[in-house]
Amino acid sequence: MRLFLLFVAVLAILSGCNTSYPSLEEAVQSQWKTPIKVINHDENNQLVYYLDQTQHILGVYEFENGKYKYNNEQSVGMTFESESGLPFLVSANHFEGIGNIIHGAITTDEHEIERFEIHYKNGEIQEISAKNNTFITEFPSFLTIDVEVFFSEIENAVGYDQNGEIVDKWNRNAELKN
Repeated sequence: MRLFLLFVAVLAILSGCNTSYPSLEEAVQSQWKTPIKVINHDENNQLVYYLDQTQHILGVYEFENGKYKYNNEQSVGMTFESESGLPFLVSANHFEGIGNIIHGAITTDEHEIERFEIHYKNGEIQEISAKNNTFITEFPSFLTIDVEVFFSEIENAVGYDQNGEIVDKWNRNAELKN
């Protein structure tokens, strides 16, 4: 019986070692065969934004006892492009235990985005700091809708550089025409 309990204890310790990592990048990479690159994360909501080649992915991670854990159970990914202007992504998703999240990016090597703004139909403007030309944010308190109807409530989103100049603008009406 003691040998069995020792075996179970060793197995539990080893399985824990296999799923926890000292860095977020290592935890996410453990789920992929191709190289990934973490480009943004939200520590409060434990969300990570990373690239798998050209695919942009947002997923939920865990941080306990100084170690990171990640699996793809709660992740969303997409590729995007644009026929005119820079490729600009705006997306809204619900994550269990976290809530409704808005995220997006402008893909460009020529500009560094300082901040994003989302302009809502009700006149409100949500300002979000950028990291590596991406953003992650919670739904604003005035927005009490499901993610499925998020796009019906916004007019556009704008990415600005450090000088306050518009780098690009995502227009909901343009998306509806395509």
